[in-house]
Amino acid sequence: MDKQLVNKFPTWYEDLNPNKYYLVLTNDFDSYYSCKVLMNKFNLEIGGFYSFDTGLYVNKEITKGKEPIYVDLSVVNGKTFDNHFSFIRNPESINPNIMTDIYYKKYNGSTLAVVCSLFERDISKYSIKPLTTLLAIDGWYIGYYNKGGRYKDINIYWYKMLEMDKYLLPLLEANDNQFFVDHLKNYKLNSQIKIIDHHLQCNAMKNLPKCKFELVQPVKNTFMSKSQVQSLYQDSPNSIFTLAETYKNQYSVSIRKAV
Repeated sequence: MDKQLVNKFPTWYEDLNPNKYYLVLTNDFDSYYSCKVLMNKFNLEIGGFYSFDTGLYVNKEITKGKEPIYVDLSVVNGKTFDNHFSFIRNPESINPNIMTDIYYKKYNGSTLAVVCSLFERDISKYSIKPLTTLLAIDGWYIGYYNKGGRYKDINIYWYKMLEMDKYLLPLLEANDNQFFVDHLKNYKLNSQIKIIDHHLQCNAMKNLPKCKFELVQPVKNTFMSKSQVQSLYQDSPNSIFTLAETYKNQYSVSIRKAV
């Protein structure tokens, strides 16, 4: 990862002691694969799960005495590896969007790519399949082809910032948009994790935690304009749990509900 980006991040990621932290998984492959990288490298455990429909769940045995690290979740407060765009700056978020305030220049890749780059995972040894997955998850390929490649320079900028350009660009140049659409479909990479009867379920993902999860922070998920969110944040900042600009000036917001 380019040093000018790394130097803007908080430094808590340098000490990921499994006795101090646990991971909070969200509902898709980006979070799942990112958690797998962190688990393999630091021996961390998944102790929490975030459902956008209902809220934050934890396993009380795994999480006792530990601090959460959210993975692919745009929390307003708390440690997180993230890729979402928001006008609110979480000082503990490791997110490439710290580099820009302009929506169309935002980082358009996955949290997985951020984690792999930050911890210097050697993707030079990757075959075509994992490289394709790296581009397919969260649609990191889309901007390269969209509108005839009019904005591909933004994609290329981020490939370079994560120091992955020499591995990813040849794959993009040799294929087209449909190649990645087919990859997503063939490997079910758009599959979602759900929590049913306090347990995680997803037919397309292996080795999900088998433990029981309890709801500790219910939320209401809604969509708001940027001006509405700004007003809410000014009046009641602690009511917002997660926040992400999904379209220009349009936000997906999770609002805390009474426990």
